Amino acid sequence: MFCSGTRTGRTPSALVLLTLATLSLSCSRSQPPGIERIAILRFENLSGDDALNWMGRAVSEVMTAEWTGSRTISVVPFSTLHASDRAFGLRPLSAPGISTEWQAALLAGANRILYGRLSRLGTRLQLNATLFDTSRGKIERELAASGPESEGVIRLADSLAKEVTAPVRPFGTQSDAALREYCEGLESPDPASSAAAFSRAAATDPNFGQAYVTWAEWAAEQGNRTEVERITALASARSNSISELDRARLAALAAELRGDVTATVQAIETAVRFDPTDFQLLHRLARISLNGRRYADAAQNYTRALAVEPQNAALLNEVGYAEMYAGNLSAAITALDEYRRLQPADPNAPDSLGDVNFYFGQFAAAERYYRESFEKDANFNGSGALFKAAHARLRTGDISGADALFNQYLEIRRKAKDPLAEFRHAEWEFLSGRRQQAVALMDGLARSLPPGAAQQANAQIAVWELDLGDRKRARDFADRANGVGLAAVARFLAGTPVSSPEWKERALQLLPGAEEETRQLMLGYALLLQKDFASALPVLQDVYQHSAPKPHEILPVLLAWAQVETGRFQDAAPFVQRNPVPNPAPELFASLGFPRLLFLRAAVLEKQGQRSEAEKSLRLFASLNGPARTR
Repeated sequence: MFCSGTRTGRTPSALVLLTLATLSLSCSRSQPPGIERIAILRFENLSGDDALNWMGRAVSEVMTAEWTGSRTISVVPFSTLHASDRAFGLRPLSAPGISTEWQAALLAGANRILYGRLSRLGTRLQLNATLFDTSRGKIERELAASGPESEGVIRLADSLAKEVTAPVRPFGTQSDAALREYCEGLESPDPASSAAAFSRAAATDPNFGQAYVTWAEWAAEQGNRTEVERITALASARSNSISELDRARLAALAAELRGDVTATVQAIETAVRFDPTDFQLLHRLARISLNGRRYADAAQNYTRALAVEPQNAALLNEVGYAEMYAGNLSAAITALDEYRRLQPADPNAPDSLGDVNFYFGQFAAAERYYRESFEKDANFNGSGALFKAAHARLRTGDISGADALFNQYLEIRRKAKDPLAEFRHAEWEFLSGRRQQAVALMDGLARSLPPGAAQQANAQIAVWELDLGDRKRARDFADRANGVGLAAVARFLAGTPVSSPEWKERALQLLPGAEEETRQLMLGYALLLQKDFASALPVLQDVYQHSAPKPHEILPVLLAWAQVETGRFQDAAPFVQRNPVPNPAPELFASLGFPRLLFLRAAVLEKQGQRSEAEKSLRLFASLNGPARTR
């Protein structure tokens, strides 16, 4: 359900609190023993003096920073509380948090929410706060702190923080003037004004580490690497006057922008050592590990993040895929089963379970989960779950049953007037062994479609003909494509066979606008299709090492192809064990991966002495290969 908080600007009434309690019981996420997920909302200014408005944000920022690094408290940061502003509409950042940040706190997994009020009594400032237990839907305790206004708000917020837990981490500045500029930067809707305010905060107190960190994060969001480096240099000049945690966060930002993965990981690990419950840092570390194909590290780091937000459905989905890549079927299923339990109506949960089972070759289970996803929402991902169910059935050798599922999918896409429906039909024919029919279908499409779509159809036929071993026909269709993008790729691949260095030069000439990784991949395809496997292997290895994994990627199959053809059967073994997940979006090179994977798996199994399994894989390959196909 959609969980919404109150929008009033006053202290909640009993009725409002009862409503919030009900919502909290529905939306909050439990934490593991020992870790509390706390959101500190912006305090409401009841002094009647607008000049004190900034203090409402200041109290929440001071308390958030002072609890940072606790091993028992995970504090929801400002950036997370306002990450959903784009989805729900920008809410006034200077309004009381009870009316603008409650919903976001629940969505961030807070099981404790602290909100409060600031008032003035003569020459004294008074803070009153309420700690609300979202899991039980009740107020846990009331807090208060007061002191001379002349002593400022930082000392008051510090006293309030210590009422909940002690010791606390010292706040980064004792200057109310620097903190005021910092809060102005946080609450400004204009990036340039925010940057200027953070700059003034750092100038007011040059040792205010948090100001540098947030200022650099703002610059990084704008993609301004030069500015991040300048801010980092300013902070570095303060040396140990700035906390090691803030220095590590700055180092991670700068390293990530310059593409230094090793330095980024080292800096984040340092930061996590000082702040072990920082969800964002742990999540970043997990993503970096995953993108670097360090699957065991990724799974471990996702698990660390999950300890902070154990019922974060999106994170559970990521954990499932990380464990899948790491080869841990049971752990992947455990994470995704929990996701499905938390979000029983979400079609993505069973779809992900289908992907994991497909990847590990559990095709009957994969089909069952894909069907469950389709039953929950027939339109989810363009009915892609039904498409994947058809592929799961195909992998069992039941071609007629797979055809029935695919035809059901095709009819749905035709009724939806999907312009790619007929492309998928032709592709299905090709991948299920009816290659001549597939080429005829796609050729008919190319002749009847407008120029842009016709280019795509002719480019696809060119790739198929190359795969079938007919370079002349491939070149004819590539010439008919006559355009840029996929057409240029087809013309490049259908070129006259030449040496590896000459192919590389062609890639630079014919694909000048492509990224280096794309050019390298096209070079690998060209060398494979020319059967220059020795030259293709290092190219594909380089692409593999510098690309992030995807469930549907065929790159591991292509690597195995080059390895098997060069006699490296042992190297190929891990790449033929798993099964790329079917992609509901048309893929120009899908035929290079399947059913070839079955042939490669048979070759590896034969070398391993598993003759019966090799024969089984080879029989399925033969039934799906088609009479005109070459290796």
